[in-house]
Amino acid sequence: MSESKKLIRPGRLKEGDVVGVVAPAGPVNRELLEKGLKILRGMKFNPVLGEHVFSRRGYLAGSDEDRAEDLMSMFKNPDVKAIICARGGYGVNRLLPLLKPAIIRKNPKIVVGASDITLLLLYLEKKCSLVAFHGPMVGGSFGQYGMKKTKKQFRDLLTGQPEGKTLVSAQARVLRPGVGKGEITGGCLTLLCRSLGTPYEIQTRNKILLIEDVNEAPYRIDGMLWQLKTAGKFKDVKGIVLGEMINCHPKKSANGAGRLYYQEMFDGLSIPIVTNFPIGHGREMWTLPFGINATLNAEAKTIQLKHCGVV
Repeated sequence: MSESKKLIRPGRLKEGDVVGVVAPAGPVNRELLEKGLKILRGMKFNPVLGEHVFSRRGYLAGSDEDRAEDLMSMFKNPDVKAIICARGGYGVNRLLPLLKPAIIRKNPKIVVGASDITLLLLYLEKKCSLVAFHGPMVGGSFGQYGMKKTKKQFRDLLTGQPEGKTLVSAQARVLRPGVGKGEITGGCLTLLCRSLGTPYEIQTRNKILLIEDVNEAPYRIDGMLWQLKTAGKFKDVKGIVLGEMINCHPKKSANGAGRLYYQEMFDGLSIPIVTNFPIGHGREMWTLPFGINATLNAEAKTIQLKHCGVV
């Protein structure tokens, strides 16, 4: 798919809609999943589980074939209006060759996930021409935290309410001031690097780039950012949004090394760059549609979406 090709916007959710829950990556904790399902029911949605959600094959939620079949079954089922991933972990890269882009394009639906699901979102955008949503997962997000603000913005955005388009992060820090406009893309830093050299490689030209990660040593964050930089992924971007980077910062005794590697990495870029936005593994998490135009205002600490990404 060329970067200029218009993406398909899936239909918005309504009260009572069936929402499919699948596990394309790591194995699912039943207790956390049930907590998340309760939250979805509280939003007046009707969650149904994929057949193999509770399967386990080592560090995977079942075989590649079973996980791919659960996902494709949700796309094929006309009663299912959205697909929300149960959790991240590892394994999405293994099932992508088993998906059927033509079927997905004929049955466009909301798909939400983050972390390892980053690769699926990039795949849906690039190979299926479908707007995909970087956002909270059923067990991995809603099942772990209260996420009061997250729940409201998630529901507002996916039901097409204008309140879901304006996002403000009071706790954000400004690394570079300015205003940038472009389509939203990005995700977990580890997975962005893993996409390089593949058919669904992250495309960043004229984009607002989201970057987040969790539980990675500072030298690994530095190394992955350098990999993106040397791959040309910071060239011609219109803005960069860094998440909280949970458990990725150096200890205080490291003499500010974390801020230093950001400064070195983004040296020479005259675009808005902000950090500490709720876009990743934290206790709150915005839902953001990939491929939709947005305005990043660093000083105001806001992202303003052109529309919700649904019709």
